[in-house]
Amino acid sequence: MGGIGVVTNPRSRRNRRNPGLQHQLAYVLGEQGQLAAPTDLDGLRSAMVRFKERRIDVLAINGGDGTSHVVFSTMLSVYQDTPMPAVALLRGGTMNTVASGLGIRGRPQALLGRLVEQYHSGEPFRVAERNLIVVGEHAGFLFGNGLLSHFLEVYYDSDDPNPARAVWLLVRAGASALVGGKFIRHLFRPVRAQVTVGPWRWTQGTWMTIAAGTVDDIGLGFRPFYRCLDHPGYMHAVGVACGPMALIGQLPNIWRARPIEHPDVVDAVADRMVIEADEPLSYMLDGDFHVGGQRLEVTIGPRVRLIVV
Repeated sequence: MGGIGVVTNPRSRRNRRNPGLQHQLAYVLGEQGQLAAPTDLDGLRSAMVRFKERRIDVLAINGGDGTSHVVFSTMLSVYQDTPMPAVALLRGGTMNTVASGLGIRGRPQALLGRLVEQYHSGEPFRVAERNLIVVGEHAGFLFGNGLLSHFLEVYYDSDDPNPARAVWLLVRAGASALVGGKFIRHLFRPVRAQVTVGPWRWTQGTWMTIAAGTVDDIGLGFRPFYRCLDHPGYMHAVGVACGPMALIGQLPNIWRARPIEHPDVVDAVADRMVIEADEPLSYMLDGDFHVGGQRLEVTIGPRVRLIVV
């Protein structure tokens, strides 16, 4: 058996704009692979069970970060202790942060075409290995609450979220911070929680954001989680308790993947983070939003092989 399995998300913004893309991908894939276009979680789980039974070698995901997050979560549930296939991200969504950070460029059809050609020629794939972050039944590579979640909520509140809009929001946030405006106050709504990262108890009780990543790039070249690349099997966790102007002043360091030099910003490399609050905690995982309980346990999951095509 073996072969390539493809999951395409017919509900992603980009795929809705190009309804013929599914048929194009099926044509490129040919008869040596299987394509699934599930419309709900039950359909996705059934597709993953079929792929597991077929013992596919490669799983290609046509969707953005949110789609990949749901697929990885389902894959963990289905495969459990069974080795997972290598994964190729086809950049089929509005937000493709993980793929971009790995240097993956191109349209889904072209990426799948290169993948199929390499697979059938026996040419070795270039692979980047990253650990998943697991929160309950959800899995991804980028976790965050507070500021990080609030920014993405505003970013997605548009019919056409794109990098230019993200830059505009950063400029708008900076201008709002100068005058203490409503927009910056909305982004910097505080999170009151106790945080334990590995063996360390962070002393602050009020945060602007608590975040972690097993990929370094969060978009637009900003790399707050740069330490994760030197520590396989761990996440780089960052807690920000400073105000807007102080954080804006640190953006050059974040962009250059350097330490954030402020006493109200802490970070650590660990395999586990626990966040405890007096109310339910909302959070973001790879661009998807969730609401958990009063206690969130953020842990390191399996290591995934990501094909760079």
